[in-house]
Amino acid sequence: MKKTILLAAPLGLLAFYGTSQVTAQPDECESMMSMPTCQDGNRININNNGNKVAPPNLCVDPGETITVSVSPDGTSASIEGKDGGWPNGSGSSFTLVAPDSGTYDYNVHFSDGSCLDPRIRVRD
Repeated sequence: MKKTILLAAPLGLLAFYGTSQVTAQPDECESMMSMPTCQDGNRININNNGNKVAPPNLCVDPGETITVSVSPDGTSASIEGKDGGWPNGSGSSFTLVAPDSGTYDYNVHFSDGSCLDPRIRVRD
């Protein structure tokens, strides 16, 4: 009888309160395997509906401002450098200022919890 009560009590609490939804961030983002040639520009477009980043491989000059736009309106996304450094930002639209030359791999986290790993190359 005591064993039944010990088993029924936690199950009853679980049934009463339900389970919580937890969305975990993946340890590694989906690789953009066929990375196209670096594209000149100063904009990154993130689309939450299709989980896309355009361009996936951006080329900029040091000190250049990059505008990041997230669609559709009312949604947001975040960018974080793979090594914890640059680039880093979040929101429905934000700007980044390119640092010194180098290749910067980063993760884009979409509103559904998935992510991709595009890159930015800052020219010499």
